[in-house]
Amino acid sequence: MFVQRHIFCALSLGVAITTVSSFETEPFAPPVFNVTELSGLPLASGLVFLTPLNLTAGSAVIMTGSGDLVWSSEASGSYTNFLTTSLYGQPVLTFWNGTGNANPLISGHGYGKVQILDNTYTELYSICPDLNLNFPPAAIRYECQADIHESVVTDRGTLIVTAYNYTQADLTSINGTADGWIYDGLVFEIDIPTQEILFSWSAIEHVPVNATKLPLAGAGSSADPFDYFHINSIQPVGDGFLVNSRHTWTTYKIDSKGQIEWEFEGSNGGDFELPSDGEFSWQHRVRVEHVTPEGLVLHMFDNANANRITPNQTLGLDFYLNLTSKEATILKRLADPNEPLFATSQGAYDALPNGNVFMGYGELPVFKEFGPEGDVRMSTQWAGLDASSSYRTYRLDWTAQPAASPIVVARAGSAFMSWNGATNIAGWEIYEGETADALNLTKTVANDGFETKVSISNSTQFVQVAALWGHYHGSARNSSVVSVS
Repeated sequence: MFVQRHIFCALSLGVAITTVSSFETEPFAPPVFNVTELSGLPLASGLVFLTPLNLTAGSAVIMTGSGDLVWSSEASGSYTNFLTTSLYGQPVLTFWNGTGNANPLISGHGYGKVQILDNTYTELYSICPDLNLNFPPAAIRYECQADIHESVVTDRGTLIVTAYNYTQADLTSINGTADGWIYDGLVFEIDIPTQEILFSWSAIEHVPVNATKLPLAGAGSSADPFDYFHINSIQPVGDGFLVNSRHTWTTYKIDSKGQIEWEFEGSNGGDFELPSDGEFSWQHRVRVEHVTPEGLVLHMFDNANANRITPNQTLGLDFYLNLTSKEATILKRLADPNEPLFATSQGAYDALPNGNVFMGYGELPVFKEFGPEGDVRMSTQWAGLDASSSYRTYRLDWTAQPAASPIVVARAGSAFMSWNGATNIAGWEIYEGETADALNLTKTVANDGFETKVSISNSTQFVQVAALWGHYHGSARNSSVVSVS
């Protein structure tokens, strides 16, 4: 059971109502989904992972596709990169948590730690890397220096993170000063148990400042460093990495020594011949799959616009890159023909196991699922378009049984119960009594979303509940015994 609260947000086309949930058992305030299934054709399995901002406070949440909360983190700072992965052969959750764009002194990046939880939501590691970064004179020096944009656990049990480093650079090639200042885009590979840095890469050591597509626009001073590169995604590929730069419109394949093997650029193709309908710009979360010596498939979230540029419709793009002929072939251009969207920042394209594609629109509180042929199968919005965002949103499979026990809150005549993070609750057994040591089973009820409400006897003074696993196959965990308030 939940209560909906409304937040009014002024939009250019009127006033939109943003709705969040509230509960008796937990302080969480997740968004309420407005879901439209457009075709009736199959959707992928899995839960929705998102990090909504600007509703009440930042948090990482897992929800069902229909909008029931499954798990929420505490509301603390900013969250990004919330997803499932595998570490040492075991399923885990990872997310970044720290100080990001919500802080007006930080523009377009952040500083924080990466947390790794097991499938009981017990913290395994909290990686707070000191990356020996430089900071602008008036800035706070943050202890944890991993950036918001990327945190990837590799198959070799290491962590890849991005970072932004305050660095002096010659900007005369873009009509700046010889003693200018930039934010350099950095890549680090970190040993998870020891937090030892195993590999590092610097954009400015390999990519000149005049590769940028971002206007200098008065930036480049010590007080306002120029973000010429804007690193926003990394993928381990073989013994090297795929590095994406939003502001050069380029994805770089680098080898294990950090040397650039090839570039795929959005206006001219870089090292590849770009088809006329394949241009892209300001892109996010570039990933490759089906990699062979001859070629690969490359996915990207093509924002196609930025705050300073006349907007174009945001797309999901699939390319085949022929590594021998250096030709790029467009495979998919994904957009909703009935709802053109213009996401100037953030976002993710995720190829799903069943052939569908899941796209979260970053700064816009929208995600969509497309079929293999590009048909829109589901569209969800959780706030007015200027009212909330989620850096990346995913649909992922996840099964968990929390280490913490279920919670019950009892009021006169009613009891409310939940188990934050449990993924397979079928129902609840309700135990009531006039004394704490003499409780009797009074009813068994079906689970009703994140929080279930039941009626209890007016004479009941104490309550305990037991969560039941799927198909009522035995009790999973009991709550504490609580008194009726």
